[in-house]
Amino acid sequence: MDIDCLDFNQFACSLQKARDYAVKYKYKCCCSDCDKEAIKSHLLQQHPILESIADANHKVLQFEDNWENARSGRWDLYSKQRRGIGDALQYRLFCKKHDSDLFKGLERNNSIPSSKRDCLLLAYRAACSVRHQEERRMRCYEYKMQCNPNEINDAWLSNSKVFVRRMDAVIENLQSALDGEDESYLFRIISMPYIPVAASDCIVDEKDYQAHIMDDEYSKPLNCYFVNLIPNNDRLLLLLGCDTRYDKNGEYESIISEFPANCDLPYQHFVETLWGILLKCHNWCCSPTLAEDPLWKKFFENYEALNASIRPEEAEI
Repeated sequence: MDIDCLDFNQFACSLQKARDYAVKYKYKCCCSDCDKEAIKSHLLQQHPILESIADANHKVLQFEDNWENARSGRWDLYSKQRRGIGDALQYRLFCKKHDSDLFKGLERNNSIPSSKRDCLLLAYRAACSVRHQEERRMRCYEYKMQCNPNEINDAWLSNSKVFVRRMDAVIENLQSALDGEDESYLFRIISMPYIPVAASDCIVDEKDYQAHIMDDEYSKPLNCYFVNLIPNNDRLLLLLGCDTRYDKNGEYESIISEFPANCDLPYQHFVETLWGILLKCHNWCCSPTLAEDPLWKKFFENYEALNASIRPEEAEI
């Protein structure tokens, strides 16, 4: 793509059409044995989880991967916006039947995990959401390649395909675990002081992804760990998990095992620890009033740049 010959008005118009195409695309259910169309559903329940952290107008602040602009040369790769709880943390992941059948038991317990299977289900849904967001980006690239092949670097599309393929392998392993076919997953639930945030995410090891980004045949599951933050009355539950088979040097297992569990530690300690987690998250939201908390003020003022000011041991979380 020759930037000097680019018509930016035409580029912006075609980009918007590509975004619209990606949004309206009929995504399939993430279950491997299903080809039905996916419906919109929440990563964490609207009631009571999102409702419990919303303001008086039933709004939350949502932070998410700015998927349309990623790898487009812009730096604002994350977006922050107010959303009604009916729209927050909502993606097209499963068909109506699988969305109901898979998660009905978990949702009866307000998404509070009470078993290894519950932990796997939360990890499964989080992994599917990350895969879905990359597929949206991939569909956007595909549309632009078809309509205006000179406006986009085909390596972007190739890289997206590698990511989706490797996330498919992550999801396939989680499905096998849900069927009781392996015991390789480690989970830990930590009860923390209450902070009005909610998250459900799969954090990918960027080094592992970049190491094989040019290999169109590589399909080994991405090394990743799972994060869920679930408000529960006067506590915030943090669920961490990983697949130990792909955890290089036991890094994520160490994070999970060594995370402090003493709820009586100072509130500021947990605020700073959560910063390290949320800076890596793509799917999380919080109460709009949290920005009024002095300890969170600089986090909201400079969301991305804060990464540089986190101490090394916190940034690793």
